[in-house]
Amino acid sequence: MGEFQTGPMTQQLHGIDFAQHFVDTPTTRIHYAEVDTPGPPAVLLHGIGMDWRVWQAISRRLAPHFHLYLLDLRGHGESAKSPHGYTVGHYAADVEDVIDTLGLRDVTLIGSSLGGVVAVAVEAPVDMVSHRVLVDPPLTGGPARDAAQLRDILALKHRPVPELADYLGRSNPGAGRFLLTAMSEMWHEAADGVIEGILAAPDRYFDVSSALRADPAPTLIMQADPDRGGILTDSQARQALALLPNGSYIRMSGAGHAIHAYKPAEFAQAVVDFVFVPAPRG
Repeated sequence: MGEFQTGPMTQQLHGIDFAQHFVDTPTTRIHYAEVDTPGPPAVLLHGIGMDWRVWQAISRRLAPHFHLYLLDLRGHGESAKSPHGYTVGHYAADVEDVIDTLGLRDVTLIGSSLGGVVAVAVEAPVDMVSHRVLVDPPLTGGPARDAAQLRDILALKHRPVPELADYLGRSNPGAGRFLLTAMSEMWHEAADGVIEGILAAPDRYFDVSSALRADPAPTLIMQADPDRGGILTDSQARQALALLPNGSYIRMSGAGHAIHAYKPAEFAQAVVDFVFVPAPRG
């Protein structure tokens, strides 16, 4: 069990107050931003190289429905950056410690990209994590699809921000310069170990098949548009759905990999419908 500490400040962005906090787990320190509004808790997990700020804009659409906790995964943002310890299991254990320390129940766990894989791997009973939303996760069955790209990013994150922003634009068609620059800045802040951990075991890093089979909660897979940079393929989505005991699926046509950034209204509505609208009886 970890130790909760209140941060020194609150930021107001997009008309929402984000209070900054830390949880000291047995192995690391995790930072998160909180939007203290009525409703059940939603814990949001960003993708590789990013941090809690990727959820800022969508928070105003989710806050009327959820009490939000926007985590920085270890090695990202303001969380601790150790040289090692960046497996999916490490990330998932941190999330479990945060949920336990804060005493959260009935959590909707929302993960984008790597965060979606981590959300699958979090071990929790359904009364603790009641729903999971996986946003275009790299459910490859094990192999890292873009090892070469990760090696490029590892080199470019030590060069000026505009160079990495230019590079990221190639795999994020339609993304504006502001978004690409913000992504590059977040990558520059992330620990090198975040990438090195994947490259050390590229053939098995994303293998969460056993976790999919054991997932007790209703789980929604959101697939981005492959023509706009989406990484989850049709076959991978079908395979994941076949493993999930209680899975459902939606494809967001026209949305890039970060679905919440490309289609914010549709994304928020899909999450709200999934969590709060009863599924039809078959």
